[in-house]
Amino acid sequence: MNDKKDSLTPTFLEFEEKQDLEQSVFWLNMYLNGFQEAKKPYRIDYNTLLMSYHLWKGDDLDEFCFDQANSYFLFNPEYDSRAAREALFLEIREFLAGC
Repeated sequence: MNDKKDSLTPTFLEFEEKQDLEQSVFWLNMYLNGFQEAKKPYRIDYNTLLMSYHLWKGDDLDEFCFDQANSYFLFNPEYDSRAAREALFLEIREFLAGC
């Protein structure tokens, strides 16, 4: 029996050392659950995000979310971290999965 999944959800935290991973998971939790919108290291324009997703020619939601998170922090490197990228990825994915 093959228990492997065909496609795994990408993650920005995959290659972290154990000590760094624990700190990143802490910050990921803070970004997702602890901070108000104004305190997060990213801003999401949901109208633009939804329009971009509908105009996108791909078919994989995870790929779109991963690319959006990478692109955001390429233009905003002062707030970049693996935990911030992961939080942005998860928030985008959660929003678009509900649409």
